[in-house]
Amino acid sequence: MNDLAYQPQLDLGERPRGHAPLTNMSLFLRTAIECQEAGADSPRMGLFYGYSGYGKTIAASFVTARTGAVYVAAQSVWSQRSLLEAIAEELGITRLEKTAPKILRQIVDQLNHEPRTLIIDETDHLVNKRSVEIIRDIHDSTQIAILMIGEEALPAKLKEWERFDNRILIATPAQPASIADAYKLRDHYCTRVRVADDLAELFQARCNGITRRIVTNLRAAQRAAAEEGLSEVNREWWGNRSILNGDLPVRRKAVA
Repeated sequence: MNDLAYQPQLDLGERPRGHAPLTNMSLFLRTAIECQEAGADSPRMGLFYGYSGYGKTIAASFVTARTGAVYVAAQSVWSQRSLLEAIAEELGITRLEKTAPKILRQIVDQLNHEPRTLIIDETDHLVNKRSVEIIRDIHDSTQIAILMIGEEALPAKLKEWERFDNRILIATPAQPASIADAYKLRDHYCTRVRVADDLAELFQARCNGITRRIVTNLRAAQRAAAEEGLSEVNREWWGNRSILNGDLPVRRKAVA
C-alpha cells in the first residue's frame, strides 16, 4: 500500500476502551454547561435531538461521566409513575412513597439537597404519554439543569405544550459524523490494521454520517484484512465490496 496517512499509536493487540471523542460529545457537553450556568431567573432545560445513529446516547454517556449527572432512558411502556421511579432509583432513593405526587416530592427534595443535572434519553416516549409535565414540575421546583435527548422531531412535538416549550433554553441538533469524526472512529476501533484515510472517508460518505454504521464497516474492513493477513488497507483494496449503510435490498420483479 502507498502513502497511507494513518499510523496507529496502539499496540496491535490492544482493544479500544471508552469512546472516540466525537463532535456530538462536545456539542452536548456545551449544551449541558449552558443550562447549568444559566441564571436563577432563566430556564434551564436543553434539548439534544437528531436522527437515529448519530451517537446521541454515547454523547449522553460522556456528559454523564463528566458532570456526575443523573441519567435515565425512557421506554415506550413507561407510565408517569415509571418515570418517577426511574429518576428516584438513579438518585439513590430506596424507600419510595406510595403515591406519585409524594415520589415527586422525594425527588425534588433530594435534588434541592444535592443538585445534579438530569439527563433524560428517548424523551419522545414521554412526549407521547404527556409525562413532560412531570419534567416541568421538577424543573420549576429545583435549580437543576434538565437535558432531554430525542429524535429529530422532538422540538416540534414539545411545542404542543406551551408552558413546557417556553422553559427550553437551548435546542442543539446532533450532527452527522464528519470526516474528522470518521478518522477518530478509525483510530479508536481499528487497532490491529492500518486503515487509510480514503477508506474511512468512503465509509463516512456512504453511511451518511451515521456513526454506528461507520463503525460497523470499519470493523468489517479490519476483520477482512486480518483474514487476508494484511496489516494495512485502503479504498483500492476495498474495491467493490458492499458497504453496510442501512439500505434495504430491493427485490425486482422478473420480466415476463
